[in-house]
Amino acid sequence: MISHFRLKIALRKKHHMHKKMRAVKFLMLLFLFVTPVVKAQSPASVLENRLCKTWKLERMEQGSKVTTADKALNDFVMIINDDHTIKQGINPDGLISGQWSIDEKTMMLSIHDDTTGQEYKMKVTTVTQNELVLEDTASNPVLYIHYLAK
Repeated sequence: MISHFRLKIALRKKHHMHKKMRAVKFLMLLFLFVTPVVKAQSPASVLENRLCKTWKLERMEQGSKVTTADKALNDFVMIINDDHTIKQGINPDGLISGQWSIDEKTMMLSIHDDTTGQEYKMKVTTVTQNELVLEDTASNPVLYIHYLAK
């Protein structure tokens, strides 16, 4: 009789445990399918905030040669957006889209051109609220491109 009683208690416990497990499984499934997926995005750094604006070409320096933006390049802009998209070219009709990223340790700005699929890198030598200077280290002699905030 005692063993039969213990068996009944054990079966009740097992039954209650299965109910709890089903409830837990149900809640886990509900959580997975009902909870919206939120992509965690870290806030933009000071450097990223300074880069994100429209920059107008001012001049280029290569060795002792300085070239100012003449009529042909007067409308050349680089628009850096906070969603890491970029447009550059002659405003408004000749803008080419791409994506950008910055390595803050090396100060290397990487730009991926959507049209050609190429990626190129330039070193950020100066960035303030009003001025951006990029260094093209692949050029010989080194090319410095000066932009002003538009």
